[in-house]
Amino acid sequence: MNQRLALHELFSRRHFVLGGIALVMVVAIGWAAFEIALAGALANAGQQAERRLALFDRTLEAIIERFHYLPSSIALAADARAVIVDPADPALRERANGFLSHLNDTAGAGELFIMATDGQVVAASNWWAYDSFVGENLAYRPYFEEALRDGDAKFYAVGGVTGVAGYFLARRIDGPAGALGVAVAKINLGEIEANWWRSGELIGIVDINNVTILSTRPDWRYRPLSPLDAADAARLGPQRRYGENGVNLRPVAADIWPSRGTSFAQIASNDPDTAGLFILDELRLPTHQWRLVSFTPAGPIFRDAWTAAAATALGAAAILLIIALLVQRQRSIWQRLAEHERLEQRVAERTEDLHIANEALRAEIAERIRAEQAGREAQHGLVQAAKLASLGQALAGVAHEVSQPVAALTTHLASAKLIAAQRHDPDIATILATMDKVVDRLAALTGHLKSFASKQTRAHARADLPSVIINALDLVDHKLKAFGVDVEYRRPRGGIEVAGNPIHLEQVLINLITNAADAMEHSPVRVLSIGLKRTRGWVELTVTDTGSGIAPSELSNLFDPFYSTKQPGRGLGLGLSISYGLVRDLGGTIAVASRPGQGAAFTVRLPLITQTAPAQDIPA
Repeated sequence: MNQRLALHELFSRRHFVLGGIALVMVVAIGWAAFEIALAGALANAGQQAERRLALFDRTLEAIIERFHYLPSSIALAADARAVIVDPADPALRERANGFLSHLNDTAGAGELFIMATDGQVVAASNWWAYDSFVGENLAYRPYFEEALRDGDAKFYAVGGVTGVAGYFLARRIDGPAGALGVAVAKINLGEIEANWWRSGELIGIVDINNVTILSTRPDWRYRPLSPLDAADAARLGPQRRYGENGVNLRPVAADIWPSRGTSFAQIASNDPDTAGLFILDELRLPTHQWRLVSFTPAGPIFRDAWTAAAATALGAAAILLIIALLVQRQRSIWQRLAEHERLEQRVAERTEDLHIANEALRAEIAERIRAEQAGREAQHGLVQAAKLASLGQALAGVAHEVSQPVAALTTHLASAKLIAAQRHDPDIATILATMDKVVDRLAALTGHLKSFASKQTRAHARADLPSVIINALDLVDHKLKAFGVDVEYRRPRGGIEVAGNPIHLEQVLINLITNAADAMEHSPVRVLSIGLKRTRGWVELTVTDTGSGIAPSELSNLFDPFYSTKQPGRGLGLGLSISYGLVRDLGGTIAVASRPGQGAAFTVRLPLITQTAPAQDIPA
């Protein structure tokens, strides 16, 4: 009992230690994730801020550069130089004022004016306005002294006369004996402030005195970016750079400090959009001695970093929990492993038995399916055989019944011939001769029916194929004329003999020709073409029509017994089947080619008895 308690206490201490280690790991992983996410977000925010500041810098430079030429142009103008030499001459002042007005109308700057060496404005583009610069003394402006000393000067200030802030570009006007005065162009930067405000960014320009001179927040204007010393504030007063009220000593940022490779600023404001912790990025503009600064809210960045840290810590905790559960379950798995293996062995044996039984059952099912299929096919064959047998019996009966009247007709025709010969009547003799041929053909047909019914498939007779074609056309001539079918056939010179009964061949041709005529019954063009082509040892007879053609799905069943593409009542479906059997018994073949809408072509290939010429097409 004591040993069990000791083991339980040992395991409890072990679990406590492992839990503490896991908690420390989770906190460390979460903190590392926070640092990584925050560093990446700060770097990304810095890159975006740099791109924005570079874009704003290019915009600012483009606006200033647009007016950079104005002071030099004024300094070189004859009217400007003349008025500064003799400012008391009214005509010279009028010409100089007109020149400056016209130039400003073209350039679009804020104001243009000329100062004498004592700082007195002698001409201005706004000479006509109530707040004209003319007569004002601006010698207190730093840009005036700097331009006289260095030749050029740039200065941002609030206009002492107009009260409108602007960027002053000054250029010294040189004469033969020294400086004559200063030409000044005032640029209104309100346009750039409006563009920045529309971008939705928190951005501003800080001058050399650390005072915000331009900003997307109007309440930041003329306020120091960070707290000013008392000495600096006192020094800026006499310059009147920031208007009558001077600098608003309340700083934009209460505190600015570097951290994590960037600068942070704490802004106190009544507006929640511009209050709180911000990331401060700046771009120095050495040409103007300015700094372009932007503020990016730090709250969303820290929130995203904490979210990533929490998600990572939860993921790590979940992974550690899963590992703990797996370890705990592994113990029970090892305890049941032997029993599980025995169970798997029994299951495998049972599965093998079932597999064998299933295979035997599948084989039996497949055998039964094959037997049923064979039975159906045999039954279908018996049905077809019974139909053909019944047809053969019917044909034999028809042939037997028809043969007796044919014999009687033959006797009567012989008697009629004798009477016609005695009377010497040539017309009646001609008619009787024609009737005799028809009766002979009827007798041959009944003989053919008897031979077909008695399964005499092999024929040792010879048939002249051109004559067979002519006889077949004669027998179906009434149908061709009734359907309006034109026949294209020209009998070749000489004979073409094939092995076979002529009656059988006529029957094949009659079937093909009547089928072609039926196919062209509703066609706008009804042309039946019969062609012969002789090759080495063979002759090909082709019957072509201009009907609607045969569907591809029906071509494979076309020669089956009782299969017909005609409408019900138009045929039994035996003509092509019988023709196929007759041609096959003669040692030949029959094939069909068709495209829907382009008619069909049946080709009968028969062996020649003799070959009198090399391979050639026989003209039709």
